[in-house]
Amino acid sequence: MIKKEIAENKKTFIILFVYTILLLFFCSKMSPLYPFNEWSDINLYFNIGKSIANGKILYVDAFDHKGPLIFFIYGIGYLISNTSFLGMYIIEGIMWTFLVYAGYLTARLYLDKLYAFAIALIFPLFVLSHSSEGGSAEEFIIIFESISLLLFLSYFKGKNNSIHKPAYMLIHGIMCAATILIKINLIVFWAFPLLAVFISIFKNKEYRNLIQNIVAYITGLMVLILPVIIYFIYNNALSEAWDSYIVLNSSYAKLENISQIVENLVVRFYQRLRFETFEYLIILIGVFYFPIKYIKNTLGKIAIILSFIALHIVIFMSPNYVFYYSIPYYIFSLLGCIAIAGLISKYLKLQPKWYYFTLFFVFASLIGVKEKDFFGTSKAVLLREQKPDGLIFQFSDIIIKEKDPTLLNLSLDLGNGVFTKANIMPNVKYFISPNLPHSIYPEMRDEQTKYIENKQVQFIILSEFSFNFDYFHNLPALNDNYTIIDRYVEHETKTYYLYKRKD
Repeated sequence: MIKKEIAENKKTFIILFVYTILLLFFCSKMSPLYPFNEWSDINLYFNIGKSIANGKILYVDAFDHKGPLIFFIYGIGYLISNTSFLGMYIIEGIMWTFLVYAGYLTARLYLDKLYAFAIALIFPLFVLSHSSEGGSAEEFIIIFESISLLLFLSYFKGKNNSIHKPAYMLIHGIMCAATILIKINLIVFWAFPLLAVFISIFKNKEYRNLIQNIVAYITGLMVLILPVIIYFIYNNALSEAWDSYIVLNSSYAKLENISQIVENLVVRFYQRLRFETFEYLIILIGVFYFPIKYIKNTLGKIAIILSFIALHIVIFMSPNYVFYYSIPYYIFSLLGCIAIAGLISKYLKLQPKWYYFTLFFVFASLIGVKEKDFFGTSKAVLLREQKPDGLIFQFSDIIIKEKDPTLLNLSLDLGNGVFTKANIMPNVKYFISPNLPHSIYPEMRDEQTKYIENKQVQFIILSEFSFNFDYFHNLPALNDNYTIIDRYVEHETKTYYLYKRKD
């Protein structure tokens, strides 16, 4: 069905591609429309990717506790464009095109072309509502989910399923591996649907097909995981990778007791209903009404519901929740939209005329632009009629006057962007400070103290709201070896200090 749909509706897919690129052009700060993407997370990814592209070893020479694949992706973006996010905009555009295509093809399983086209335009708008400035790890994961969801529903659309294509299971394995290598806990999305597929094959006594699918899944996992393992083994860094990504994150995510988990889940469920009522109700329609109405296979119904519950628990049980963490469960908004469109189509019959496609295209684009509104107050900057201001530009203008400058950011947030803007090559392992308390990971602050004592970096950024501000602000070595040469106040409450080494 998928191959046939693509072959017969090439114009539709071209239009959806144009829509995706235009939507991101306005709604992602990776876009060349904007002077810079200030978001600390993506600047962290980009500069660790930069380090890897220049021969440094992940987790050994450049540290963060995220999964390795996100840094490799950003490393490719760096190779395309060294000092801007143009490369990442290209990658993001390609990835989001898969998201939109998967949304369309999923909708086509149940709806006519016009309504499926409308769903493909609307679905990414739900993702945009939590996407921040663009390029988060969670954005990549919902794309992997969308591809697997399409294949799961293709299999479970009928009441009785027996043979499952090993090629589809190979793709599931690749999608799972990509998720494991970015944010491992979100792998729960696949657990119940995959289990349902294997049980369904087993129940129908298709033992040969079961073995083929198991082999295909493992092969899919190894397509991505094996090269990453080889990379770390070759660089004698496998233990560092394990400690940084698996052990450290396990410690960081530890919860006090079951009551804390329950409290977090209850509070955040209420918050979703209270503050995100429209989106959340559509998601719940997708989780509970859609399987009952559209999935004939009982195992498939149960798998979709349990997948949402598991994902919901994993996302919201942590005390460290941030709003864009919820992007992966917005995959179920696609099912909610399909269910609603199915109801509407019973009473509103629309012919697939070109003007309907055009109207939907324009309307969805305007909603997306309004949703983000990144450029609403920055027309002069966007048109390059004036120089952008902000910490990143202010501090970078000072730093780039030096030959081969080095930098240490003792906080997170805006300071990360200076590495990108000033094209600074990190020269120490802990050149950026993830939000890890000293009690959880003392090595980072201890090593940064040594950098300061040994005057290993030329410039230092320290903010008043960082985890270790009091410690570093009162550190004798910082005041003996460095002097404050500039300040920046963000929103009249957050002060950043730029230190320079006394030579």
